[in-house]
Amino acid sequence: QQKKEDLQGKLKLREHLSQTAGKSEATPAPSKNIDLEMKQLQCKLKNSNNEITKQSTTIKSLKNEVQEKGEQIQELQAKISRLERDLNMKRHLIEDLRSRLKANQENEKACNETLESLERKVKALNEDCSNKKTSIDSLKQRLNVATKEKSHYEQMYHKTKDELEKKDLKLSNLESKMIETECAMTELETAASEQLHGLAKQSGQALETVQKKLLLANDRVEEFMTFVK
Repeated sequence: QQKKEDLQGKLKLREHLSQTAGKSEATPAPSKNIDLEMKQLQCKLKNSNNEITKQSTTIKSLKNEVQEKGEQIQELQAKISRLERDLNMKRHLIEDLRSRLKANQENEKACNETLESLERKVKALNEDCSNKKTSIDSLKQRLNVATKEKSHYEQMYHKTKDELEKKDLKLSNLESKMIETECAMTELETAASEQLHGLAKQSGQALETVQKKLLLANDRVEEFMTFVK
């Protein structure tokens, strides 16, 4: 545009000079030179106009391209903003996941400690149960022995009772015989009476001993039954 303005200024100047030369008839040769130069300047002006048109077209295309680039830049900036938001969200998510991972690791550590403690308790309980089982087996054996002893004492009691009944029957027979022979056999009656009293005393002592053993055995069986329960 500046070249165009310069050329237009020169052209106006040449036209003014040509008009001035046309008025002066004494100098025809310079007028031809001026016309030639005007034609050259017009050609240059035309070329400049063509160049300006090309440059305008180029400028328009460049403006359109700049506008497109601006739109692309805006889209890219929006995309960058979205990516930055996504990146921030992912950073927050990663931090959250790290904190959760740390909390889970701590919980896992606490759970492992609790599990180890429970395993120790289970082991101790198993040992305690094993000891109690052994103790129960021992008590069962003792209970079986006590039951056998009770059965044996019961048998002894019944046997002693039968013997006592037999002795009572014999005593009754002896008493009847003693009554029949009381008058004739006073000394024999005294001896027999002493003998019978001795036998009764022995039988009573034996019976009391057996009853005490039986009561003791019953008490022991009851104690074992209560302990087992």
